[in-house]
Amino acid sequence: MYVHSFIRSFVRSYIRTYERSFVYSFVRSLVRTFLRTYVFTFVRSIVRPFIRTNERTYVRINGRTIERTKVNTYV
Repeated sequence: MYVHSFIRSFVRSYIRTYERSFVYSFVRSLVRTFLRTYVFTFVRSIVRPFIRTNERTYVRINGRTIERTKVNTYV
C-alpha cells in the first residue's frame, strides 16, 4: 500500500514536470514566433524611411538598356 502510493505520487510528479516542460516549450515557441514577427515588422518600419524608395536600375532587354526606376525597393 505504501509502495503503491509512492509510485502514484512519483508518477504524478513526473507527469506534472512533463506537462510543465511541454507548456514551457510551447509558450517559448509562441513567444519566439511572436517576437520574430513583431520585432521584424517594427525594425522594418523604422528602417524603411532610410531605404531609398526610388533606386534606378538598368535592365537589358534584347541588347537595349532600359532605365527602370524601382519604387519600393524594400520587400
